[in-house]
Amino acid sequence: MIAAVIRTALWIGLVDALAGAAILGFLYTPESNVLMLAVSAALVLIAGLLLLLSSSSAAHGLVHGRPPWLSLGAAARRLPIVLAAALVIGLLCSGAGWFESWWVARAGEFDAAAIAAGDVTKTGWVHAAVHWAVVFIQWVLVPAWFATALTWAAGYERRDVLTLKWLTAGLRWRLLLVTGLGIALLVWLPWRYVYWRPKSLPASTVEIVFAGVKLACIYGLSQLAWALTLWTAARQVPAPVTSDDGPDAGAFGERALPS
Repeated sequence: MIAAVIRTALWIGLVDALAGAAILGFLYTPESNVLMLAVSAALVLIAGLLLLLSSSSAAHGLVHGRPPWLSLGAAARRLPIVLAAALVIGLLCSGAGWFESWWVARAGEFDAAAIAAGDVTKTGWVHAAVHWAVVFIQWVLVPAWFATALTWAAGYERRDVLTLKWLTAGLRWRLLLVTGLGIALLVWLPWRYVYWRPKSLPASTVEIVFAGVKLACIYGLSQLAWALTLWTAARQVPAPVTSDDGPDAGAFGERALPS
């Protein structure tokens, strides 16, 4: 388990770093003519594909018990269904954000209605509950759903992924627990120290090295959190009937969802 999670985290971190380099190249590409615009669009496309391939190949490797770099071909063949699942999850995530914005814009109306209905003035807990519900959806449910979609695409047939049953499979308590703890301990907590530096640190090259090492550690911990979520989601997918080891094996998925 430990070796698989660490290998997955290192793989995702490496490929995502390449995607980050592509985004950095996009930011520094002058869009002065048609050629440069085409280069910028290509860099954005490459970054997006690398981000999807890193997680998709990692999920396929965890489901099939193989290194993620050996699953690149199979992951590339599954990109259309992964894109469809990402679109659904993106709509759910943005919908939650829209609802929170809508609620905040009408918070005063709710408070006034509560006072008029029963002279209720302590409504802060309602607004806090709405906020934390949206946080739970966007920071716990969304990663759990995406990890489940990736592992289902790796282990099941296309029609089983298109039925969206992975949305309910992503609500299993073990996956939500691992995802929530990973986000809290390996993402939110390290990011609280992103601007921290020892007071005795000299303003020299040492400070630059310290900042680089600190950011690299925060980046690695976030990748570890995602790898743990993928590993937990992969454990919920039964071992495929076929090994999918050959270059042409498994046109999409290897088994149907058990009834």
